[in-house]
Amino acid sequence: MQSKTLSAFSEKNANSYAVIRLAAAIAVIVTHAFGVVGGWAAVEPLAESTGWSLAAHAVHVFFVLSGFMVAASWERSAGWIDFVLARMLRVFPALIVVNITIVLIGGLWLTTATPGVFWTFENIGVFMTKATLLFSVGVSLDGVFTDNPMGGSANIPIWTIRFEVICYATLLVFMSMLAALGLRGLARLIPVVPVLGLCAVAITISGDPERFSFAAQLARFMLAFYIGVACWIAREFVPIRRDFALAFAVLTVAVLMIDQPIRYPVMIAATAYWSLWLGTFPMGRLQRWTAHTDLSYGAYITGFFIQQWLVYAVPDMTVAQNASIATVLALGAAWVSWTFVEKPALRLRNPILSRMGLVAQPSRRALKTAEAT
Repeated sequence: MQSKTLSAFSEKNANSYAVIRLAAAIAVIVTHAFGVVGGWAAVEPLAESTGWSLAAHAVHVFFVLSGFMVAASWERSAGWIDFVLARMLRVFPALIVVNITIVLIGGLWLTTATPGVFWTFENIGVFMTKATLLFSVGVSLDGVFTDNPMGGSANIPIWTIRFEVICYATLLVFMSMLAALGLRGLARLIPVVPVLGLCAVAITISGDPERFSFAAQLARFMLAFYIGVACWIAREFVPIRRDFALAFAVLTVAVLMIDQPIRYPVMIAATAYWSLWLGTFPMGRLQRWTAHTDLSYGAYITGFFIQQWLVYAVPDMTVAQNASIATVLALGAAWVSWTFVEKPALRLRNPILSRMGLVAQPSRRALKTAEAT
C-alpha cells in the first residue's frame, strides 16, 4: 500500500491540526461538565474503561501536536531568544487577560465575600500569582463558586500549562545540544529514543494515573511531547496510512483487555499517531478558517470558569446542558481572546526581534508564520 509521509503535511495549510486541537479543547470542556455538575467524585465514562478521561486523552493530543509544531518552530526561529519570545507570547498574554477577567467578574458579580476581603492582595495577588506564574490546580478566589459541586475552583485546566512550559524549556536545551554535537537528519533521534523509553517506563511503573506523582505526570506529558518532536525530526519517514492507524487501534484494545500498566504509554503512542493521521484529512472551510483563527487555547483556558459560572447560575442543569452551552460560550470567549489578545500579541514577535537587531522587519508571510507557531 503506497502512502504519503508526514512531511507532506508539515506545512500549516497542508494539514488540519488546528481543527484537531480545537476538537481536543472541546473534549476537555465535555469532560469537565461531569465534575462541575456532579462534584469531585463524578467519574467520566471513558475514565472507567481506559484509566484516563476524555480530557486526559485530549491533553495528550495537545502535547503531541505541540511537540511536532514547536520543534518546527525551533528550526524556523532566529535563535533561542526568538524561540523563547514566541513561546511567551503564545502562552502568557491570553492567560494574564483571562485571569484578570476572572478576578473582575468574580469580584463584581459572583463573590459572597465583602469588598474588604475580596479586593486584597492576599486574595487577588495570590490568585494571579498562582494562576499565571505557577499554573496551580484548583486555585480559588474568596467567595467565588464556594457552594458549587467542585468548590471554589476557578480555572483547573491551567495546571497542565506548567508541564508545557517545562517541555519548551527542555526542548530548548535539547535542540541546542543537538546543534552543539553536530547531529543532523535521523541522527537527531538517537538521544530522543532514551527519553521516550524512560518516560514510558516511568508511566508504566507509576500505577493508577489518579495517584500520579509530579514526576509521573511530567513523564506522561514529556512522552506525548517528545513523540511529537520525534515525528517532526523523522517526518520524511513517518508513513501516514490507514492500516497503521488501525493497527494502533487493535494494539490499544489488546492492552486494555489485559489491564496492565503498559496500556498507558501504549495509549499515548496510539493517540499520537491518530492525532497526526487525522490531521492529514482535508477539512475544507473549517481547516482554512482554523489555520488563521486558533480558538483552541482560548477555549481551553476559559471553558472551566464558564462551566462553573453556569452551575452557579443554574444549579440543576444537566451534564449535557453544561457541556453544550459552555462550549458555545467558550468558543465565543476564545474568538475574543484570539482577535484582541493572542493574535496582536503574536504579531509583536518580529517587531521586538527587529528592534533587538535579530531579524529584519517581517513580511506579511512572516507574520502568518508567527501566528501559526
